[in-house]
Amino acid sequence: MRLILFAFIFFLLIFSSCNGKDEDIPSYIQIDTVEVSINNESKEGSNNHNINDVWVYINDIYQGNYEIPAKFPVLNSGKNKITLKAGIKLNGISSTREEYEFYNYIDIDTNLTPKTILKLTPKFSYKSNASFWIEDFNDADIKIGSPEQYVTDTTIQQIENPDNSNDLIGAIYVNAERKKFIGATNMDTDPIYYNDANRRLMLELQYKNNQRFQVSLLTENKKIDVEFILPSSNWNTIYIDLTPAIKSNPNEKYSLAFVTIYEGNKQGEVFLNNIKLVKYE
Repeated sequence: MRLILFAFIFFLLIFSSCNGKDEDIPSYIQIDTVEVSINNESKEGSNNHNINDVWVYINDIYQGNYEIPAKFPVLNSGKNKITLKAGIKLNGISSTREEYEFYNYIDIDTNLTPKTILKLTPKFSYKSNASFWIEDFNDADIKIGSPEQYVTDTTIQQIENPDNSNDLIGAIYVNAERKKFIGATNMDTDPIYYNDANRRLMLELQYKNNQRFQVSLLTENKKIDVEFILPSSNWNTIYIDLTPAIKSNPNEKYSLAFVTIYEGNKQGEVFLNNIKLVKYE
């Protein structure tokens, strides 16, 4: 009797396994790299980016956000719509990952087959209603100068990028004799203001530095420190939300400022490139 019962249970298990649905067997999506495509270089500037994650939706249902490079299973099969959104570390903080709203999302209509890998290399682009202020140090006139209301011991220089001879960057040097740098955009010719503080005003900034510096906003009578940036031996890109700093008084005129003070025995160096202020038109 036990033998018959065992055989019956074994038969049910085999039958159930053979009739399993394909959607219970995952397919895979693999994303090794992402890119940013520039539609208008004179308006949008460089395609430099620091997209760390891709946020994935299938048929408009959120699946998760995955750090690049990524390979992950999905249980959908057959024809599906995959939506990809670019993810960043807001203010350079790993715990504040979010979709970057100034990049368009990507829709892909495709077939998903169990046990197979779909390899994607998404190219994100800026939204058409994004507006830009750019300093990429490629023009003769640098838009970052010495603010009248603050004392600085040195100025920003335009130099050839030590890591790329075809590129120009902004270089700040401080030492025991020239200890303090403060440079800012011109509040009269390039005023920064945003009268709709419920929408984002973002700073995109590429940097390489051997000592700390800070990003600030200046008004005619005060300085608002926004972000302290730690040393980075490699070029890094950060996305800084300026909205909280201006939200209390959105109609105020501001200058974007960079500040560093000599900290050690060797020469302090801060290199900047591809500075963008991004907002909606």
